[in-house]
Amino acid sequence: MNLHIEIKGQGFPLVLFHGWGFDHRIWLDLASALAKDYQLYLVDLPGFGMSPLMSWEKFKEKLLRQLPPDFAIAGWSMGGLFATRLALEEQQRVSHLVNIASSPRFIKEKSWPGVDKAIFDNFFRNLAIDPGETISQFVTLQLGKQPNRYQNQHMPETASLKAGLDILASWDLREELHQFKKPACFMFGRLDAITPRVTMTAMQKMYPTFDYVMFNKAAHMPFLSHQDEFLTILEQFFNETLFHNRH
Repeated sequence: MNLHIEIKGQGFPLVLFHGWGFDHRIWLDLASALAKDYQLYLVDLPGFGMSPLMSWEKFKEKLLRQLPPDFAIAGWSMGGLFATRLALEEQQRVSHLVNIASSPRFIKEKSWPGVDKAIFDNFFRNLAIDPGETISQFVTLQLGKQPNRYQNQHMPETASLKAGLDILASWDLREELHQFKKPACFMFGRLDAITPRVTMTAMQKMYPTFDYVMFNKAAHMPFLSHQDEFLTILEQFFNETLFHNRH
C-alpha cells in the first residue's frame, strides 16, 4: 500500500496537497514554474489519484518517510486541512504553512463562516446514488471557467470520496492552530463559492500573526486563474521568511 508522490525540481523542499476530487496533476502547470527554485513533492492524498485509501496515521507515516528533514507545505481546499494538521503535528519539520482557499474548519457554525452542513449532507446522499455525476458537479463548482482537464482520471472509489467529505465535515483545527508558531499564509478568492471570503476576516481576528491574501477576481482556484499573481505572492512570502531563516 504505497503513497504516490511525484518529485520535481531542485531547491528547498515544498510539499503540495490537492483538493477533493482531484489528484497531484492539479499542480502540474504551477510546478513547471516552481521547480526552478524548489524541490516539489506532489502528493496524491489517500483515496485519490494513485494513492489507496488509508488512515491519517498511516498516511503521515508513509509521507514523512519519503520527505527530507525540513520542508514547507502548501494545501488547496481539502488539502489545506491535511497541510494544517501535518504542520501542527510535525512543527519541528515544517518550516512554512500555506493554505489556498481553505480554513481550519470548513463547516459553517454560529460564529464561524463556512459551508452549510446541509450541502455536505446532500453530497453524501448523492454519492450513494450517482458518484460520477456528484463528483463532476463538485469539480465544476470548483473549476468555474477553468478547463476541466484536471479532474481525476483515476475515478476514486465511493468510499474514498465519502472519506474525503467526512474529513471536510468533521475536522476542526481552529484551537490547535493557535499553537503554530512558524510562518503561515492563507490565500482566498473573493468570488469563491466554497470557502467564503468572510473566512479571511474571521481568521485575521483569530490569528493576527499570520499573513493573508485576497484575490479580488478569483474564485476557488487562484493558483490556476491568477497563476502569475499567485507565484509572485508565494515567492514574496518565502523570500521574506524562508531564505532569511536559512542564512
